[in-house]
Amino acid sequence: MINTVLGPISEDDLGATLMHEHILVDLNGINLIEKTYTTDEVVDIVLPYLIDVKNKGCSTIVEATPFGLGRDLEVLKECAEKSGLNIITCTGAWDGFNVKGKAVPDDIKEKTIAEIASIWIKECKEGIDETGIKPGFIKMALGDEGEVFPLQEKLLRAAIKTSLETGFRIQCHVWNEPSVKRTFEILEEENFPFDNFVWVHADACYKIPLMIEYAKKGMWIQFDGIAGAKDFERYPPAIRKLLEENLINQLLFGQDSGSFMVKENREENKNQNIRPYAIFFDKFVPYCVKEGIDQKIIKKVITENSKRALTLK
Repeated sequence: MINTVLGPISEDDLGATLMHEHILVDLNGINLIEKTYTTDEVVDIVLPYLIDVKNKGCSTIVEATPFGLGRDLEVLKECAEKSGLNIITCTGAWDGFNVKGKAVPDDIKEKTIAEIASIWIKECKEGIDETGIKPGFIKMALGDEGEVFPLQEKLLRAAIKTSLETGFRIQCHVWNEPSVKRTFEILEEENFPFDNFVWVHADACYKIPLMIEYAKKGMWIQFDGIAGAKDFERYPPAIRKLLEENLINQLLFGQDSGSFMVKENREENKNQNIRPYAIFFDKFVPYCVKEGIDQKIIKKVITENSKRALTLK
């Protein structure tokens, strides 16, 4: 079974799945202090885009926003109910870009690896707070400034401990080569199985030999900068190389699309620039097909591969 915000579903009910999207995001930790929006305000803005992608053939959205970055289960439930999409939430923590821990709750920063992991393990096994909603994966983000800082390393090791205890896969946002290599050193130090780790934003780093090296170890390679890409030129060569190396089973697609960005006051929240969730179907798939990528391969990635990646080990 796969956990969604409306309850568990069969793996066979996932359908076409986009592995990295956002509905609501708060980069500055405002949500940790107070809400500057209502659920209705968010849903009114985001829902038409969700219905659009549902109508284009998407069945499941993997919503990659952990607590601290703006995870709001009330918003996600409302969006799932009104759009008809399966929406999967996460546990974990996000410290990407250069926000210097703003999106990590202070009490998490102060805890030990074991204490952090115990919180996340409880969410995975019992549900988040009193909602009963269980996550479907562990989200991490680190290393965007060229190194993995001590807080980020602590969070990653807590995520590893959580994954080993629960079987949930880690989806880890990491952009540049030095940080990627350090991240993978930590996985090896912890004897962590590579097939339980998803390299999020592998298409941003775009080091094809590195992708091949780690995919051969069993790691998932996720291309998920699609919604923000100026063009899609880099994707067909990388897909072809994965096909040549018989590693297409390790590929996942997402877009990093959406989302309602939390602002400091309600007036600012009214002006939202949403990256449509349907870009994948409207633009990316036709481009890849034009460049000679068999549409059956793309369908396999967003159905069969996503299903395996979301199924607990």
